[in-house]
Amino acid sequence: MENTLIFWPMLTQISLSFVILFWLAWSRVSRIAKQGMSEIRKTGFPKHVVNASDNFKNQFELPVLFYVLCLFFVLTGGVTTLILAIAWIFVIARILHALVHLTINIIFPYRFLAFFISAISLLVMTVLAIFHMAAL
Repeated sequence: MENTLIFWPMLTQISLSFVILFWLAWSRVSRIAKQGMSEIRKTGFPKHVVNASDNFKNQFELPVLFYVLCLFFVLTGGVTTLILAIAWIFVIARILHALVHLTINIIFPYRFLAFFISAISLLVMTVLAIFHMAAL
């Protein structure tokens, strides 16, 4: 399998981070325009804007491990169909997590399930990386 195929889920995950960044910027700027900065200083941003900020921060937690694992598989020639499928599962779960967080924000079961799937995907990728490294 072509090792560089794993860059597609990586680039998709990176793109998700930028989409959330723009969502956050739009949410903050539109709220400031509506309420004014002095009112925001007194009351803070509403929950949906805080959720956007929290979700953007989330993009620098589990996804960082995802990027490291993907680069490990590229550098060691270990990208397989299984690794690529798990990488896409991770990214799809992260997209779903972001969609739930930025819209309805129902933690259980929706956000939790998306987070759980992404975390398990990373765990499986980590175990496979360990086995791959042992076989080198």
